[in-house]
Amino acid sequence: MLFIKNLPFPLTRGAVALGMAVTLAGCAATQGTAVFDAEGKARLQGEITSTSPVNFSDGSHHQVFSVKLKQGDLVRVQQGGALDGAVLTLVDERNQLVSGPNHGTLHLTPDADGTYRLGVSGSGPSTFGPFQLALEKVSARNGGALELDDSVFGLLTRGNQANDYTLTVAEAGLYEITMTSDDMDTVLKLSGGSVSAEDDDGGGGTNSRLTVQLDPGSYQVTATALDDPAEGAYDLSVTSRPLPEGVELVNGGPIELGSSITGLADSSPKVYSFDVSERSLVRVVMSSAVVDSYLSLQGPGVDVSDDDGAGSNLDAAITTLVAPGSYRVSASTVDGSAGLFTLTTSTQAVNGNGSSLRPGEAVSGVLSGASVEKTLVVREAGHYKVELYSSDFDAMLKLTGNGVELEDDDGAGGTNSRISTYLEAGRYTLAASSYDNNGRGSFVISAERE
Repeated sequence: MLFIKNLPFPLTRGAVALGMAVTLAGCAATQGTAVFDAEGKARLQGEITSTSPVNFSDGSHHQVFSVKLKQGDLVRVQQGGALDGAVLTLVDERNQLVSGPNHGTLHLTPDADGTYRLGVSGSGPSTFGPFQLALEKVSARNGGALELDDSVFGLLTRGNQANDYTLTVAEAGLYEITMTSDDMDTVLKLSGGSVSAEDDDGGGGTNSRLTVQLDPGSYQVTATALDDPAEGAYDLSVTSRPLPEGVELVNGGPIELGSSITGLADSSPKVYSFDVSERSLVRVVMSSAVVDSYLSLQGPGVDVSDDDGAGSNLDAAITTLVAPGSYRVSASTVDGSAGLFTLTTSTQAVNGNGSSLRPGEAVSGVLSGASVEKTLVVREAGHYKVELYSSDFDAMLKLTGNGVELEDDDGAGGTNSRISTYLEAGRYTLAASSYDNNGRGSFVISAERE
């Protein structure tokens, strides 16, 4: 992404082009000249000190170097050393902006042969330190074939703000395409066959990543950016991602309750269905190490969704009371990013609106403002888990009896409650209520031994 920053020289059109006013000390003397070797490489070094020329716009200091370039050259500049957050800028002999300003890395793309000035500025008035600049002439590939396990260096310019590549897939499988850049906020697009995918920040920061399941065929990969204009260099690569041994992707269709399947989240939701034969407590969990999971569940009298209800990391979970019928689960991600996920379902029969329950059972009830009490009967001492679920109100669960007095609000994820504790044999009172004592609606209490 471009950084709007003071420039270490006077400009004629640069300040206008960047939409800023710059007041500078005047034309600074150069500190040295870049000399390229036979391999097209050059090195420069310097140090920003309190005696370095001052940028009047913000009081930072700078140094300037001379670089001889030819039209069509593409030179990558990378800054190292102790100087933190250096700002790099290139202007021509008429003080017109050519490249930058950028932090740490800059790509020089001259429009004509000439001697240019490469400026290095501190990020603020008190930023000082030594630095090194590594310059290297590189070649950009802005189109053509994109091969598996290949890495392409490309360049976007004001006249060419999107580059298209052709990806030919020989074997069906899982593929990952990445686009990274220090210059801009990248956007990666993929189209072909039944696939149409796009990603902005799935690669971390402002980098892009698409993880997709592809069949044999030809696809178009488009590299562009959110920046206007989209200018800068990037790296583009494609790799295959083998699935864990024994895993087969299930990206939609009927599933059985009590099963666990692996799917691939991408720009479109993965839709599954299941049937329920009796009134039950159904739990659906979407877990992933790479994406922020998002779940929704629709069916007779049910329309619920969840983001982080699993209570761990970015996993999603829905637990709700369902009637007999057919239900639809939609698995997607919060930000549209792509990656593998696991979808796990479970069910527990609900024993009506009874007044008592034993471990391994679940009972339902209706809250009308005041709390509703149920009796938990424990035959053997041990560790037990009691949970209160409701899609109608923010659940609050209390457990009392035999010297035990516990309560919980959101322990089961989302607005559901969970109490896990050691219980002696005996009878306990479970009180179901809402967090604000004004909740109304149906609920389910379940208990099981851990």
